Amino acid sequence: MFNFCAAYHIEFLNQKTMSFGLYISAEGAHAQNYRLETIANNIANVDTPGFKRELAMQQARYTKETELGIDQEGSGTMNDLSGGVITIGTLTEFRQGKSIASGNKEDMEIVGEGFFLVQQMQTGEYFLTRSGQFDMLDDGRLVTYSGPTEFAVCDENENPITINPNEHWDIQDGNAAIVQGGEETRVGIVLPNDYFQMVKQGQNMFRSEAGYTPKEDTARLVKSGHYEGSAVDPAAEMVELIATSRIIETNVKMMQHQDEMTQSLISQVLRVS
Repeated sequence: MFNFCAAYHIEFLNQKTMSFGLYISAEGAHAQNYRLETIANNIANVDTPGFKRELAMQQARYTKETELGIDQEGSGTMNDLSGGVITIGTLTEFRQGKSIASGNKEDMEIVGEGFFLVQQMQTGEYFLTRSGQFDMLDDGRLVTYSGPTEFAVCDENENPITINPNEHWDIQDGNAAIVQGGEETRVGIVLPNDYFQMVKQGQNMFRSEAGYTPKEDTARLVKSGHYEGSAVDPAAEMVELIATSRIIETNVKMMQHQDEMTQSLISQVLRVS
């Protein structure tokens, strides 16, 4: 007859052994799935100008007893068993993308550090981007895009740049200036005050929560007729994708194994009782 002692024994073993392994494997599969989604997003933006690769950040989780202060890390007791892995978010890698020669007069690529200052016209909000694939509209406005959203390219005074399309104009690479009719309009190139407070918006735009500072005059070098491509290496991302998929499969198999062991244990206890 199934008695209280048998039920308690099953519950104890489930919580301390079988369920623990099941939860650890499930948490691992969940964390790796987040990593898989991050890698897939990188691959999807392999052709997005100015796109910066994202990394899924993960860390070991303390056990519940350690977090509550009941036990301490390194005690060697059962309470000190690994708490698995958790995802703590993504980190943007600001490595420079490959240089692409476009032949388009409007395009610019920043040499070295820095971001173009752009403004979303609907909200008036300023953003930073490495995408120098620009377009001049019929009314002379210089714009760039993040997906379907249009952004005005700003000058050093944070005003949208407008070029007279009916007059000749050039770009001075040495100081990132648009020259027309004897007048110079310096393109807004800035440096974020804190890279760790750069929040990605859309595909290749960033909001600098800590503000930004104009780049020094001696370092305002651009390459006209070029733009910066995506910083994603497709081959490397595919290797990461395959490895992550296999880790997910391993965790799922471990979950199935833990479930089968639990069922076997319950069957044995029921037979004994």
